[in-house]
Amino acid sequence: MPNYDLTSRIALHLDRHLVFPLLEFLQERQLYADEEILKAKTDLLSKTNMVDYAIDIHRSLHHTETVPQ
Repeated sequence: MPNYDLTSRIALHLDRHLVFPLLEFLQERQLYADEEILKAKTDLLSKTNMVDYAIDIHRSLHHTETVPQ
């Protein structure tokens, strides 16, 4: 199924905030490993001001409560 996924092509033309629902959908459908989706979300969030969401994703990706400054 990932062979037919156009998210990577579409995401290039969308605002970062519009890519998050696409990543949520991919994670829900389990087309990719959760770690891959979480890393993609982290990379996307590094260029935004969505700090709270970035902290939540970092915690779930690294299975920890500590967050780097």
